[in-house]
Amino acid sequence: MPYLIQKKADGTMVQQWQLGDQALVFGRGKDVDVKIDDPEMSKRHFQIEYKDGRYLIRDLNSVNGTWVDKRLITEAELTPGNRIRAGQTHFVFEKGLGTVIGEMAKEHKGYETVMREITKDIDKAH
Repeated sequence: MPYLIQKKADGTMVQQWQLGDQALVFGRGKDVDVKIDDPEMSKRHFQIEYKDGRYLIRDLNSVNGTWVDKRLITEAELTPGNRIRAGQTHFVFEKGLGTVIGEMAKEHKGYETVMREITKDIDKAH
């Protein structure tokens, strides 16, 4: 399963949440699933939900907006590596190990095949 990871400005992790089938509401208020201590976040700032095999992020009419990869959104599909900003708080949407293994199984790839592909990508980068 994927994760939403809260990060500091220097990139270090603050905390993370495993995303499942249940929608999660993030904000600074009392009636949220994930409370974030950020005075620039709305009480109910954004929601992440799993729908039709995809993770969607939706702004909940926040005052300062929800940003995905420097784009102000009302709703967007999340893909691994997306950077999210709400108020002054930064998050990254990442795949979990279970997601990677599930994708490998769907593609009928074994460990050795994946390692060859990674090695090719590293060789191309150098």
